[in-house]
Amino acid sequence: MALPAKADTLFEDFGGEAPLRRIVDYAIDLSVKDPLTADTFKKSDIPRLKNRLYDQLCELMGGPCTYKGPDMKKAHIGLGLTQLHFNKLVEQFRDAMDREDIGFRTQNRLLAMLAPMAGDVIER
Repeated sequence: MALPAKADTLFEDFGGEAPLRRIVDYAIDLSVKDPLTADTFKKSDIPRLKNRLYDQLCELMGGPCTYKGPDMKKAHIGLGLTQLHFNKLVEQFRDAMDREDIGFRTQNRLLAMLAPMAGDVIER
């Protein structure tokens, strides 16, 4: 049964820290294993990446975090990411959110916040 969207912040709609951490962990784990996206993570410090991504999403969603990493353009420069990579990451996040029983409308609220970042992430 999907959680209803009714809290003051999207962070609260997601259930707070524990569910969001599990979503980030699972989505990144999927990305690292997926043949399309795995190469882009070869030089990454995965635990650090997960922590930064958690902080970024937490802050974006109105949670109690502060993101201190680089902007998206700087963080992804030289990776050669395409629209296909970006779409795959969205799919992996959807899978992770489904696994946490996050409702479709609540998922879309987060994805709508992330969509404008595509222009900073996609290089070709």
